[in-house]
Amino acid sequence: MTVNKDYVEEALLCHNYFPFQKRMREELPPVFTSRQLVPDVAVKLTAKKHRKEGYDQVEYLMTRHTNISRPISIPHPLAYCHLVKSIVDNWAEFSYVCDNNVSKVKPDKYADNRLLLMDYGDNCSKTDVALRFGFGKKFRVHTDITNCFPSIYTHAIPWALVGFQYSKSNRKNSLWFNQVDYCQRMLKRGETQGIAIGPATSNILSEAVLARIDETLSEEFSYFRYIDDYTCYCKTFEEGQLFLRRLREELKKYKLVLNIKKTETVELPAPIEPGWIVDLSTRMPAGYLNDKNIKRYSSSEAVRFIDYAVRVNNEYPDGSVLKYAVKSIINHLDEPAKHQVLLYLLGLVRYFPILLPLIDGLLAANAGYNHVYAKYLNVICIENSLEGRSDGIAWSLYYLNKYKLPISYEIVEKVVASKDCIGLTMLYMSGEFECEVIGFLNAVDHSDLYEIDQYWLLFYQLFFDGKLSNPYANDDTFDILKAEDVSFIEREDHQTIAEKAFSAKKVQAIFTSVLDSRIDENGVSIP
Repeated sequence: MTVNKDYVEEALLCHNYFPFQKRMREELPPVFTSRQLVPDVAVKLTAKKHRKEGYDQVEYLMTRHTNISRPISIPHPLAYCHLVKSIVDNWAEFSYVCDNNVSKVKPDKYADNRLLLMDYGDNCSKTDVALRFGFGKKFRVHTDITNCFPSIYTHAIPWALVGFQYSKSNRKNSLWFNQVDYCQRMLKRGETQGIAIGPATSNILSEAVLARIDETLSEEFSYFRYIDDYTCYCKTFEEGQLFLRRLREELKKYKLVLNIKKTETVELPAPIEPGWIVDLSTRMPAGYLNDKNIKRYSSSEAVRFIDYAVRVNNEYPDGSVLKYAVKSIINHLDEPAKHQVLLYLLGLVRYFPILLPLIDGLLAANAGYNHVYAKYLNVICIENSLEGRSDGIAWSLYYLNKYKLPISYEIVEKVVASKDCIGLTMLYMSGEFECEVIGFLNAVDHSDLYEIDQYWLLFYQLFFDGKLSNPYANDDTFDILKAEDVSFIEREDHQTIAEKAFSAKKVQAIFTSVLDSRIDENGVSIP
């Protein structure tokens, strides 16, 4: 195993708790963080037992390129820390997950200390894998699992970890593999159906199940897997059908189902990349070299290219066409183009909120015009509040807050009406609407612990700031976190005492490791 348990613990707590799994951290505005939830703080939380009925979680509706929202989750910190502990304490038992060569997304060490990234390499690496797997084959089969994370049966996790027979014969809660199952269930009301999309713990547990299937099928077929997305290269059409049948049989053992709508068999040779990527790549603007010999695109070129991408998007609604197109040019615009393209994108994000995380640089470059953009961002926030799109609410409020732009009272009314936890937190962070946010939280049913859990992040931040008392009558999780100076809102120039102590421990561990490496097998120091 290439990833040691200390790294895993830090990554899960400090870097992969919030749903930041895209390379550019596009899921949530960057004001949210768990970096102060260091292992020493988690130890104090896990000294407390779970609440008997389990916990609920904050839900964040993130818009996909199809404009359909997908719920991602931020679990309650006590329940999450218990789950992390159950995984880390038994990390050696998860070694097969890291050693699985079939999976292209699995635990690893990344430069920013994350454990998991959902992005699968660049186009060159994808092409390399496709060419290697496809050489000498005549058919390519592609399929995925229907609603993979929401469909995972938590009791299937022990089945995967120790085997069906052993697991079903040993059901004591105290056994480590049953503890993993139990801690996962506690994240969501004790329910056995589904694991949260967002925290990296879910990726580890889904890999624990799917890697067992890979162990069986990789001996029979040449394929690779990207999360729950399978691509198999076959010599005959019949072999492809056999792969689908065998995959369906293995998934059924763990109560998972193939997605028939996304299953296809293609005769080779066939394009590696989707048609829309090839199309857009051939339509890239010519651009020009500036005085520093750096390629730049003019307003007319950039707008024309995005215009073309809008048309292509209508033809390929299942592809992330617009996001790909905007990312291709946004860092190469000349100064006049930055204003024109931003206006165009502000019009598009009303329909495609997935583009909102991409415009920060353009807003920064056009700071003198931000009063003009404020009305656009207000409209975008209101519309996303009505549509119930958490990301659209959060990112528009993030920009309004960051650039100190006016927030209309209609936004306040619509965000409060949306009952969106992250949106309400962003509204609170504006510093102007504290009374409205507190009024909302006072209206939450305090006798319903699950309902409090659904807003735990907002409750905690107001508790941390001294605006509200602890909403949990018999739970001191918030008190422990506050005593440790933990904030889930970024404070760039602030390190807690626990953070400093943890950093010192890491430095000492590195120093000790270097010294140990300079001692030979007889205990003699190596010069």
